[in-house]
Amino acid sequence: MDIINKQELTMSKVKQIEWVNIAKGVAIIAVVLSHTEHGLNDYKMLPIESLVYGLWYVPVFFILSGFFIKEERLCKPADFIKGKMKSLYLLLLYFYIPAVLLHNVILDIGFYDTTTSYGGTYLQYYEPLTFIKKLLMACCFMGGETILGAMWFVYVLLLALIMFSLTSYALKTFVHKSKYEYARCIVLLLLCIASCFATKLFNLTIPRFNNVFTAMWLIYCGYILNQRIKIKYDNKWILLISCIFVYHIASLYGVVKLNSNKFADVITLTAGSIASLYIICFFAKKIEHNCIGKILAYCGRDSFYIMAMHFLGFKILTLVLNLFGFDFKLSSHIAPSEGNTLLTILYITAGVLFPISFIFIFRFIKSKLHK
Repeated sequence: MDIINKQELTMSKVKQIEWVNIAKGVAIIAVVLSHTEHGLNDYKMLPIESLVYGLWYVPVFFILSGFFIKEERLCKPADFIKGKMKSLYLLLLYFYIPAVLLHNVILDIGFYDTTTSYGGTYLQYYEPLTFIKKLLMACCFMGGETILGAMWFVYVLLLALIMFSLTSYALKTFVHKSKYEYARCIVLLLLCIASCFATKLFNLTIPRFNNVFTAMWLIYCGYILNQRIKIKYDNKWILLISCIFVYHIASLYGVVKLNSNKFADVITLTAGSIASLYIICFFAKKIEHNCIGKILAYCGRDSFYIMAMHFLGFKILTLVLNLFGFDFKLSSHIAPSEGNTLLTILYITAGVLFPISFIFIFRFIKSKLHK
């Protein structure tokens, strides 16, 4: 009987992880889409861009990051932080250090240039001292190589997880057990509100600081939804209510930009993100056994590498297209799909397929070398 129960528990966990991976796959494809010239816009009563990705793609990622956090590990910050540094920080450096060292090479081959504005910044060639400075910045959570533009998310996620653990440990130490969860909820909510006030009322936004507190709140929401409330994401009436919420919020407030900590308010952010999450997870459960579900789950499992390398995938596709007579700007910051639906799909495919292929080949070679 014990063996059967263990098998059922293992199968249930696998099923759960599969639909969560599908949700991550949907979110990472939305991230790739956001970095193309897709041509989607918001109109009155028809907020296409916000509904397709703009309202939810980053917030949902943060919420999903809190799904499988365990309280017993969270309240042991030394072990928790050590684990996250190994699983996230080292991976970040594996990409940032080569990107910094190859900065001048990337400029020389035309992937970027010194005359284009990249988010308000003009790239320059690095001097020897600049290389050292940039490497130190990457190690101190301040990395900013353009080819890794989306990796701000991982820095913020790592810092938010560290702060979440330290906050939980402090509250568990000084607050009575019966009041602990209420205290933690209030503290994290107030920190998120303070972050929002700083950005909206005082125009004070410190990169990878304000949005860390926003991310902490969203991660906590994911933890509560999956670990405490244990939502099943299978109620059609809640799905309908979620769709109404998402449409209403998207129509009134539009795109959420957590990179710069820009969103309407904490209540709207929370409601819109959780409603979006419910919709995605509802359909993720419906397709987890078919071909589309398996493809999306595969993307979700390797979402870190897609986030890290999809810009490089864009560059490679641009090179290929230019060989066939196109004249796309190779140094463009985002995929130059020019609002063309077919080109947008091609760039999304390249942005997803290249990182997956790269990491598959890397793992294959690594396994052969180990043998």
